[in-house]
Amino acid sequence: MTLTRVGQVRPDTIEDLRAWCQGMISKMTSDVSSYTDTRYRVWLFNECNLSNGEIIPAYYDERLWKFCQYVYPGCNIGLLTFGGKFENVKSDGLIRPHRDHQYAQPIARTVNLGKCLFGYDGKVYELNDGDITQFNCKRIHSVDKILSDERFSICLWKLNEAKGYVSKLNAGY
Repeated sequence: MTLTRVGQVRPDTIEDLRAWCQGMISKMTSDVSSYTDTRYRVWLFNECNLSNGEIIPAYYDERLWKFCQYVYPGCNIGLLTFGGKFENVKSDGLIRPHRDHQYAQPIARTVNLGKCLFGYDGKVYELNDGDITQFNCKRIHSVDKILSDERFSICLWKLNEAKGYVSKLNAGY
């Protein structure tokens, strides 16, 4: 499977989405992944404790939920990440080559705001503002360079229930 562009954030909504992401920076914390040094993030809908695999409820917003279901129907876990400088937060937004944890089913979709170089399966792709991409997150991937003043990523997955990762979200789905 290659990295595939599956859509684009509508031009009339991209600035509202960016403003919402900027408003979320105050809720972000330093990423604890061993593959990143200074990336900030917030879990969406469900959170996976990467050390023990426990799933707990995470940030939920009805409007975001509906948007994410439009982008990736059936997704129930996500990660909003930030790269850039905003007030007292400085985040490089990068993550070294890795495969995603077994909590996630193989297919991931990402909403990209800003520009970056995304490494995937031995190739480098330039992701542009508003790109929505799909890829197999069990293949090696990375964010190698941020090409804009700031970059946000909303990465979405479906929990891997076959391996015992069950949603704790009570969103009526």
